[in-house]
Amino acid sequence: MNEDTANQASAGRDVFVSYASQDSAVANAVVEKLEQQGIRCWIAPRDVKPGAQYADAIVRAINESKTLVLVLSQSSVGSSHVGREIERAASKHKQIIALKIDAAPLTRALEYFLSESQWIDVVALGMPAALKRLSQSIGQTSTPTSSGIGAAAPRAANPVIVEGLRSSRASRRVVVAVAVVIALGVGGVLAVRFGQTKHGDGQAPAVAAISDKSIAVLPFADMSQKKDQEYFGDGMAEEVLDLLAKLPGIRVIGRTSSFQFKGKSGDLRTISQTLGATYVIEGSVRKSGDRLRVTAQLIGAADGSHLWSQTYDEKSGDVLGIQDRIAAGIVRALQVTVGADGLQDRPALKSADAYDMYLRGRHEMDRFDKTGFETAAGYVQQALEIGPSLVRAAEWLAAAQEFMAEWGFVPVREVTR
Repeated sequence: MNEDTANQASAGRDVFVSYASQDSAVANAVVEKLEQQGIRCWIAPRDVKPGAQYADAIVRAINESKTLVLVLSQSSVGSSHVGREIERAASKHKQIIALKIDAAPLTRALEYFLSESQWIDVVALGMPAALKRLSQSIGQTSTPTSSGIGAAAPRAANPVIVEGLRSSRASRRVVVAVAVVIALGVGGVLAVRFGQTKHGDGQAPAVAAISDKSIAVLPFADMSQKKDQEYFGDGMAEEVLDLLAKLPGIRVIGRTSSFQFKGKSGDLRTISQTLGATYVIEGSVRKSGDRLRVTAQLIGAADGSHLWSQTYDEKSGDVLGIQDRIAAGIVRALQVTVGADGLQDRPALKSADAYDMYLRGRHEMDRFDKTGFETAAGYVQQALEIGPSLVRAAEWLAAAQEFMAEWGFVPVREVTR
């Protein structure tokens, strides 16, 4: 067998997975789940043979695959390379299924190529239900249905589909876990953003509409000497985001979208236009022993003006108080009226160590694979052992266990009994 024949044989898979590298965690999770169902997948760079031409391998893989699964996101919409993969699949009359993980608008080119394809709305269904639908729909026709799979009509908004959330669960505990996942933003895990777009990125991202009181909370930078507090910075930003999202006078950009800029030093004006945010919140964290220093600033994205900033130097046990004061400072700076049921001071943590374990677990969920779920469950279990009253740790333990069961990593009975 010569090299071309070998490459062609290896490329003959059921599914070609197209994605931007910012979505690599989601793409790899999709492949893992589909291959558990016996569906053979081709994904770069895993299946590009050493020494093979990258473009040749991709073209051959698309030609030999039956279906192209697109991880549809703001990053993939802005990737010219993903666009070429979609165009190639369409020209070869391949089945195309878009796994939509955020609300990014399509370019006109993608509208054209995806107008007759299927889409599966992860945000509406939740990842486990969406992946179940995906495995069921591979090889089927693209006839629209009312169960979360439909034609990607140009400019049409996907409906809010609840069937996926009502799908069969073995117990009430798992149902509660699904609600918790959505309420707390674990859906943000689905869009872990890092690195540059796969093979580079030659197309500007789509621009979102901007409203008056719209805010994007970027991940807080880790300024600790050992650079080992990334999980804490992410957790701080997420908690502040959650607080602000509860206020009716402010539109908060979702964690999924904001965290795509993690570790990047992009121009704030570009970030603002991309996310549709009038204001951007940046911050940093530094932990040393039982001391915690947090800096936060509110920036007007249009001109880079600093509207509010504050540094907090406190004991780590007052982390909830710091989050509350950051949110309150932002509300005052924006002159937003908050009712009596709005921002309210929360009591200091009973255990800073328990909260730290909770944040570590929440961070591990971002991996969205078996190891990540297991590690997350271990951390939040430790959090509960240290601080049994930490309700959020219990909620995320249930979420991690639910995901492990849904993905087939553990028998369902172990989670639901």
